[in-house]
Amino acid sequence: MLDHRCHREIFQKQGQVLVQGFIPKDVARFLFEYLRFSTHAHLLSGQLGGGDDTQVPGSFGARYGDMVFDVLLKLCRQKMEAITGLDLYPTYTYCRLYKQGNILHRHTDKPQSEFGVSIKLSDTGDYNWPLWVAGNGYALEDGDAVIYRGSELEHWRDVCEGSEEYRMGQVFLFYVHQHGHYADYRYDKREDLEIICNREI
Repeated sequence: MLDHRCHREIFQKQGQVLVQGFIPKDVARFLFEYLRFSTHAHLLSGQLGGGDDTQVPGSFGARYGDMVFDVLLKLCRQKMEAITGLDLYPTYTYCRLYKQGNILHRHTDKPQSEFGVSIKLSDTGDYNWPLWVAGNGYALEDGDAVIYRGSELEHWRDVCEGSEEYRMGQVFLFYVHQHGHYADYRYDKREDLEIICNREI
């Protein structure tokens, strides 16, 4: 595992930190293609609306608890603990496929999103849509991530100015402190996820 002491120091001082190469680029690009492919499949089958995400109206593929990304939630726990310096429980995952004109208004997250990691998967063009956390802007490359105190720090995205064909995939992984105020939200109170994450088949 990489030595995350520098990341930990920044995170503990600022409540946010950029981690370049949080996941490998080839993995990030695979997950981007998976998100595009599965979103298209859901749209064709009528299982998913084209713009039913209330937080980012008009975005594609927004969904909670996709099993592929839940695997990532489990695998990234150790790295998140190394960077935050805390014992963490996973809570949930969320993913989106963004496009031209999307906007994410300033907000803080719910309690089960106490510690968030926003990972850029990839995009389809030359435009790089910044993520803002408490006044700091981050233009992420494939596989880069921002770790932040989601329930404390405001974060947002201004209007996406990519081309009409532009798509950008992002996944969010969330955790809570095992000894903190929100520990009861572990695994987002999903008994099945807790069992899967802690028992080998």
